[in-house]
Amino acid sequence: MPMTISIDDDLKHEFTDVCKAIGLSPSAAITIFAKTVVRERSIPFTLTAESADARAARAYDQAIYDGVMRAHRQFESGDFLTREASLGLRSSQGASE
Repeated sequence: MPMTISIDDDLKHEFTDVCKAIGLSPSAAITIFAKTVVRERSIPFTLTAESADARAARAYDQAIYDGVMRAHRQFESGDFLTREASLGLRSSQGASE
């Protein structure tokens, strides 16, 4: 069943060029998109109004959180190096040099 969409002429030409470079017709690309939406029951990419700075800050916060959680898991499992053990390693490495 035919479907008509309206997009800016410049966008249409750029989209067509990218599709051709990939080896697809624009119609095939839109069909792939539509099938993915139906199969996944969602848009296959993130839609956000978040700025690049906000994304970077969120990524930084996530990295800090991940590091804290990793350290917590190591502590809980006993998989960590105490200050005393670290000093002992340093002194034993210095003695062998």
